Amino acid sequence: MRPMLRAATLAASLSLVLAACGGKPAAPADGADTAGKGETAAVDTDSDQALMAKLNGYIECYNDVDRKIHAGIGPYTVWMKDPKAGPTGREERPIGPPDLTTSDLKGCDTALPEAIAAQPSLPELDKAAQGYLDALHALQPITHEAADYYQRDDYEDDGFARGKALHAPLMSAFGTFVEASGVFSDALDAENDRLQDSQLAKVEAQEGRTRNFYRLAIMRDAKALMDLMAEDSFDVAEARRRLDAFNAISDEAHAKVAEQEPGKLDWNSFERTAEDFRRASKERLKRVADKTPYSDFEQRMLDTTLAPQGSPGKLMQAYNSLVFQSNRQ
Repeated sequence: MRPMLRAATLAASLSLVLAACGGKPAAPADGADTAGKGETAAVDTDSDQALMAKLNGYIECYNDVDRKIHAGIGPYTVWMKDPKAGPTGREERPIGPPDLTTSDLKGCDTALPEAIAAQPSLPELDKAAQGYLDALHALQPITHEAADYYQRDDYEDDGFARGKALHAPLMSAFGTFVEASGVFSDALDAENDRLQDSQLAKVEAQEGRTRNFYRLAIMRDAKALMDLMAEDSFDVAEARRRLDAFNAISDEAHAKVAEQEPGKLDWNSFERTAEDFRRASKERLKRVADKTPYSDFEQRMLDTTLAPQGSPGKLMQAYNSLVFQSNRQ
């Protein structure tokens, strides 16, 4: 179940990029080509806006439900001696799975079909979105039933009989969901990256290297690090290259825009959170490069809020804090 961590991370980064990008076309230049250049810029902007609206429809659903589900699977399984076998009935303080209700899916039932039908057509992403919606609908009734069972302490009345019976189909539904979530998030991520690169280039062309540019560039490089280092193992040399790139753009931003007013205090808060993410990235890189194993306790905490230093979970926490600060800019 460990790949869930990466999928949970992507929700914040995707919403950030699409909320931040969407600038107006550059003012037309003087000369004979003015009209043609203005029309081209308008077409480019309209195309970006259509893609942005479609992706935001997907992200609206993804952000509403994905993290809640992923975050709830670890606590549901951590108290079991063998999550594959399920509860024995002798455990203390059992925790139920995440409660996915029909109300939780209302937004997805509206947003995903509309986005699938919207232009531009993106066959791979559109197919992945439909698979994601199907997986949600398969998961919802069983996770809701199991959540009710544990919330009401019904296991005290039946000696865990229903909990044992629900476990295998619940884990199967989680597995199907995790796979569909990974396919959907990867396809969504790829389209988002293409749009992000396009928008970043346009911001630089239109505004120069402003705070808006640096914020987008820092988040692009932070996301590249998160994408790589969220895995259990990764290419250490590539991680160092990406960390160097993140350090370089962060240092350049500090030198160029940190003292600007207005907004200096907000920007400084963003920079401090970026520094926290830099440290968490270094810890993650060092742990993998040194092949430092997790203790038994750390193993159990990997997918919880108490994730150990140098783990994907700890890095994700720093990354999500950076996303929060970026969205406040």
